[in-house]
Amino acid sequence: MKRMLTILLAVSMIALVAMPAFAEVQNIKVNGGVKITGITREGFINRGPAGSTTGYPEADSRDWYNTVTTLGVAADLTDNVSATMVLGNERDWGLATATTTTTGDATAVTVFSSYITMEEMLYSALTVKAGRMPLAIADKLIVGDGTGNINSLNSGNLSAQTEFDAIVGILDYDPLTVILGTVKVSDEAQSASDDVDLYLVDGIYKFEDDMNTVLDAYFGTAHYSSPGAATLTGPGANSTRTADVNVLAAVLTMEPAERVTAKFGIGYQFGDYQKTATASRGLDAMALDLGVNYAIDNEYAPVVGLKYVYRSGDDQATGANADYTGWLGLYEQQINGAIFDPNTNISAFALTATAVPADRLTIGLEYWMFTLDESLKTATTQCSTSDEAGSEIDLTASYAYTEDVKIGLGLGWFFPGDYYKSGFDETAMQALVQVAVKF
Repeated sequence: MKRMLTILLAVSMIALVAMPAFAEVQNIKVNGGVKITGITREGFINRGPAGSTTGYPEADSRDWYNTVTTLGVAADLTDNVSATMVLGNERDWGLATATTTTTGDATAVTVFSSYITMEEMLYSALTVKAGRMPLAIADKLIVGDGTGNINSLNSGNLSAQTEFDAIVGILDYDPLTVILGTVKVSDEAQSASDDVDLYLVDGIYKFEDDMNTVLDAYFGTAHYSSPGAATLTGPGANSTRTADVNVLAAVLTMEPAERVTAKFGIGYQFGDYQKTATASRGLDAMALDLGVNYAIDNEYAPVVGLKYVYRSGDDQATGANADYTGWLGLYEQQINGAIFDPNTNISAFALTATAVPADRLTIGLEYWMFTLDESLKTATTQCSTSDEAGSEIDLTASYAYTEDVKIGLGLGWFFPGDYYKSGFDETAMQALVQVAVKF
């Protein structure tokens, strides 16, 4: 009997030690939303923005509906610790119920976000976040979308999934904020030995002046352990050795005069584009973003602006060791034209305008003019050696039906230039109608 009691006591002690520790919940917030979008496209039917080399052949128009459903929970725990989780589903209407839960499946419920936040960790200035989370650095020139196009959707570029798997440290030394991060982009996705890791450091300094000047400077490096087939944005498809894409960039924003806002952004890429046993191509690319907006003193709150966007293209230099000079978008999330939307080999101007013509109604207009930075040396079936890529008109409208419900409309037309040959130069059109509810 004594032996039995001893055994029971030992088992009880082990069970108590093995029991999970539950954090004390101070506050729980539940949020979510439903977004329904009707989409019509003519002149291009690919899932993402129409490519700059495939052309715009005449194609049957397509129209479909898409729903994005999200449910999130944010829990504040003890000792400045919180946990955030967002589950979501995005699917095109009419698809059969899926049996898989693979991330990106258009009919599966997936984990959009799941991360922990620890404030004042070790000392008061440090906040640490770890898990799957949204991450945007500067103006999203390099870091903004960690998922890319969801191929199981007809309009993958419109996907709501943009999160990264990351560990991020935020140091608050007001007026300076420093962000250090490591991101796991891919793990054995392309071959048995392939990893893609992104490392970054970002410094944000808010000047104490009358122009609300903010300087955001950062350095990032994407490390490819074995690029292989290069199914992810990065080194060339023929790379077989470890490669690194380095990015040094800065964005300066300010209000130089009353009702005037301005932005200046610049980026430089260097490192490896392609590494094999017999060749080693370096990377030498540039990016530039300029913008200025003027808010007119009027009851309709009109704002007019001018943008300039530059992304270097490859100069097509010959030789196994010639530098690649085309800008690599990596994980950017900028929109420079709703249809064409290039992230490399472009020099583009845009005229923009927004206004509030009625209560709760906002309208917008963008007119883009696209020119290639580097035209083709040799024409292809679809494209000529001209550098005139085309122009685009985008119209938007947003109406706040209630505090929780918004209705949106987007219309866009891309007019291909002489770069696209006859038969591949049809006008591309996109129309989006959207209703979104958030709680």
